[in-house]
Amino acid sequence: MKKITSITVTAMAAVMALGMTSCGTTQLVAGTLPTTYVSPDPVKKVVTADEDEIDKVLVVDWADRSLGEVSVPTWLKNMRRGNSDTFKQQWNLDSNRIVKVSYAVGKTEATAQALSRAGFAYTQAAELNQKVIGRVGQGLNDVGQLEALFVAASETKADMTGLREETGFWQKVRTIRAGTKEQSEQYMYYTVYSMEKSTWDALCKKYLMDMMGGADLTTETQKKIGSLFTEMKEDSDKKEAKKAAEEKAAYDAQVARLEAEKAKANADEAKAKAEAAKTELKTKQLTEQEAQTKEATERAAELESFLM
Repeated sequence: MKKITSITVTAMAAVMALGMTSCGTTQLVAGTLPTTYVSPDPVKKVVTADEDEIDKVLVVDWADRSLGEVSVPTWLKNMRRGNSDTFKQQWNLDSNRIVKVSYAVGKTEATAQALSRAGFAYTQAAELNQKVIGRVGQGLNDVGQLEALFVAASETKADMTGLREETGFWQKVRTIRAGTKEQSEQYMYYTVYSMEKSTWDALCKKYLMDMMGGADLTTETQKKIGSLFTEMKEDSDKKEAKKAAEEKAAYDAQVARLEAEKAKANADEAKAKAEAAKTELKTKQLTEQEAQTKEATERAAELESFLM
């Protein structure tokens, strides 16, 4: 009896665990695609989250709204993608100037603006940090060297001098939580800076030199860091053209693959039709031969009966 009760309790616990798992919700990040989950049934069907399960994010107010400015200007969208050309054209900036954007979130516009300005140096240091770790870290096999590189890149500060603040843009964002419908509001502030290319080059050089602890390139890590200077200063103001070219190349490759698959499918279909036609012709020929044989046999039998 105890054994049966134990099994029953275990089964109930499993059912309850399954129910808790299937009823659980996954927090969704605003601006991302709906979260998907796998159904526990044997079919393993993928189901997309309903709209009621997704946090709704609305821009309810923004800078220069009364002057006809849109909530998300084209120049801002392009800059978030790494292309500052539109901004330079609208603000009549020299095409050679480096343009950077920093943004932060706060409970008030003033707080978000202050955080955006204060965090700009940190943002640029993080960008340089990522470049160093991404390029140099991949080539390091020694755990100690990699750890030292990470610590150095994380602790090295970016000395942001020679900057000129061009403009700022704020958005008031309202978030409606899925399920509870609870609402909250916050401000996002974007600060745009520009600098001479020589300023950015000097910043990259100083950042790398501070990481290496001097100009004496003796270790493998220091040599690899030193070789990054040209790449980092040229990649400062990323262009959408490169990304677009890569996307177009991927698209063209996909189209070519689909065309090749289509051509192969057409060829296979044509081959199948040819085989079917060949089989049909062969069957027809056999049928005709059988008919001729039958007719000849009947004639022979008729002639034989006449002679007899």
